[in-house]
Amino acid sequence: MSGRRIPSLRGLQAFDAIARTGNLAAAAADIGVTPSAVSHRLRGLESELRVRLLRRDPKGLVLTEQGRRYRTSVEDAFALLARATEELKGPDPSRPLTVSLTSSIGVRWLMPRFPRFRARHPDVEIALVSTARLADLPGGEADFALRYGTGNWQGLCAEPVLTMSVTPLCAPSVARSLRGLSVAEAISRSALLRLTNDDWDAWFTAAGVPHARPLREYRFPDFSMGLAAAVHGQGLVLGYSGFHDAELAAGDLVRPFELTTPVPKSYYLVYLEERLADQRMRAFRDWMVSEANTDPSGAAG
Repeated sequence: MSGRRIPSLRGLQAFDAIARTGNLAAAAADIGVTPSAVSHRLRGLESELRVRLLRRDPKGLVLTEQGRRYRTSVEDAFALLARATEELKGPDPSRPLTVSLTSSIGVRWLMPRFPRFRARHPDVEIALVSTARLADLPGGEADFALRYGTGNWQGLCAEPVLTMSVTPLCAPSVARSLRGLSVAEAISRSALLRLTNDDWDAWFTAAGVPHARPLREYRFPDFSMGLAAAVHGQGLVLGYSGFHDAELAAGDLVRPFELTTPVPKSYYLVYLEERLADQRMRAFRDWMVSEANTDPSGAAG
């Protein structure tokens, strides 16, 4: 009986690292060898497979069509090995649980509530990783992720923790300048403070002005920066429920229009179900779900 046709594991590791990081230097740092060693291992893998997996272009190394197909299977195989190893060895209590999230939900929603988790579970160490990139949970990049979307991430459990509704916000001085104007006219005289993948279009549609055009648009990398710009009178920002309570309470921002509309996306706690065998994971998941129905003070919503 012949053995399994498995190519060099070192070559597969090099290929996986390059596919994930996009260049030799980053791949080398990822697996702890030199760039020349990564290149050598990749060439050996391609020679063994008799297939070109990557090609060079002006932007760097790019996966070929065969490489793109192979990458999916290689990633799945390494993820399976990682899970099998963790199940064999059991969870490592010395390693902190890692939560991947954007700065917006971290600063605006999680941090005001986090002292309650610390008080309830003082022995559970949590490491927060702020990033807009989707963490590879099966690959072990994080234990949990807080993601904004519709809840459909293949192979992962996703539980809603924050449903969203939106309404425009602005400084009181800006609101006074728009008083008495129709929504369409007010928008045409205003600057919009926008984020990537925001929900202004959904609010425009709900307000009956789907083709509204602002005077100008400014783009910001995160919600807190856009909110700060609005506080300083730079335009209209789309407020998300649960993210702007402090500014409204202080009077720094007001609602220039009455309409608040729900959006189809929510924030979800995302994880691998089998990882809940780790009691620390179970504790954090249960606490997060309980927090979905409370305000920052701890009162039930």
